[in-house]
Amino acid sequence: MITNKQFKKQHSAEQGIILVAILGITIFLTVIILAIFSLANANLSRAKGRIGQLEAQYAAEAGADSAVATLNSGMSSYTGTTSEVVIQNIPSYRATFTVAVTPGRIITERILTATGLVYSPATATTAKYRQTIRVTTQQSSTSSASSIVSRNIFAISSGVKNVYAKDVFVNGFITMSKNTTNLVAENITVAGKNTSAGNCSIGGAGNLVKPSAFVTIGQTKTNVTTAYNNCITPPGNNSNNDFNVMANQGTIATVQSVYVPWAQFMDNTYQNSQSGCADWTGTGLTHNIPSSLGSKQTHYPDSSSTVSVSCGTNGDLSLGSGQYNITDNVHLRANLCVTSACSPTFFNPTNTIKYVFVEGDVNFASVQTMVGSGPIALIVYGTDPSSNTSICPYGGAAYLGNSGTTSAPALYILANNGVCLDKTKFSTSPAIGGVGGKNIYIATNPGSPFDLRIDPNFPVSQIPINLTWRAVYYQKL
Repeated sequence: MITNKQFKKQHSAEQGIILVAILGITIFLTVIILAIFSLANANLSRAKGRIGQLEAQYAAEAGADSAVATLNSGMSSYTGTTSEVVIQNIPSYRATFTVAVTPGRIITERILTATGLVYSPATATTAKYRQTIRVTTQQSSTSSASSIVSRNIFAISSGVKNVYAKDVFVNGFITMSKNTTNLVAENITVAGKNTSAGNCSIGGAGNLVKPSAFVTIGQTKTNVTTAYNNCITPPGNNSNNDFNVMANQGTIATVQSVYVPWAQFMDNTYQNSQSGCADWTGTGLTHNIPSSLGSKQTHYPDSSSTVSVSCGTNGDLSLGSGQYNITDNVHLRANLCVTSACSPTFFNPTNTIKYVFVEGDVNFASVQTMVGSGPIALIVYGTDPSSNTSICPYGGAAYLGNSGTTSAPALYILANNGVCLDKTKFSTSPAIGGVGGKNIYIATNPGSPFDLRIDPNFPVSQIPINLTWRAVYYQKL
């Protein structure tokens, strides 16, 4: 039998054990709670760090996107930012980026090294998070030129009889002024309309005529595709034995740009001319461009931009009636024959297309390419001169007149602005390789002895349009 004294002693011992157990459990729970708080705090810190690093990555990507947009704006010489660009600035943080643009392995490639920085708080002077990426961009075209391509209007004057072309593409509209005018083509695509003449994609008094023979194997009808109404009847908006017509097609993808920078085809192996522009004005009627064959000294006078007053006479080169053998791609910082119209002959001794980039305007009385010449693309950067307004209502940065006869099936004329053929006479058929520009105005003499026929075999696919810089490779550093 347990005595009262023994019971009290046993009860006291049990209370002590319970207190120890409670204390142990309390300590254990405290440790667990502290560990949970510590883990939660660490996770929160890591999450904040990841968000901050992600913000820095987004800032870097914004910098790369900005650089691509700048290159696409026409600034092919863009080298990057000169200081940090702020894209977000709130009290808790500030996000910025820097970009360096360097040449790639090929002339149409740029390497963008973009760094995004996040400052927390916004007043901090040292970035808390930083991310650098490297983006490789390349410039390529989404399409190529057509026999006739216009970013706006293609107008055929009343004196013209026939215009023959394989493919015609026009952003705005086509208008023909006289009912005896015929446009003969295999494919005609028009993306806009003439709002002042019945909202017609194709309109006027002229006629659409299918070719007597097609270059495209298997094709038997002319394809007419318009965003709005084809107001020339026949065929109007209806297909028939001669035409496949798709009218009122809504949005047709347009030509965004016909600008082709000389750097697209002339890399850093091309050199400045050692004699300025004297290759073009030396004695004799035959001129080799460059004068030292194989030298690639074809920046006249150098690789800068705009017309140079040191080239020719105050930036105007008079070519006269000379012959110019184009043996490589050329960048010419001058106007051609603006003071006095000239009648040059061009010759490409190879089968490879050669590009002649002219920073100014071109004023030809007539132009020839020698029989057997390889293809030549004349790229004209100049603006529409006001002096031609009365005879070239849609601009004439590239002008072809009516003194003598033109026979240049190996020559394609592509201008950033207007192309104007003013009462031009043609001595052969085909007469020219093709034309392209902001506006095309044709007022050629009918049948003297030939109408205007675009050479359907000119390699227009090698003349890029809609050139765009695109990211092709992404790397986090």
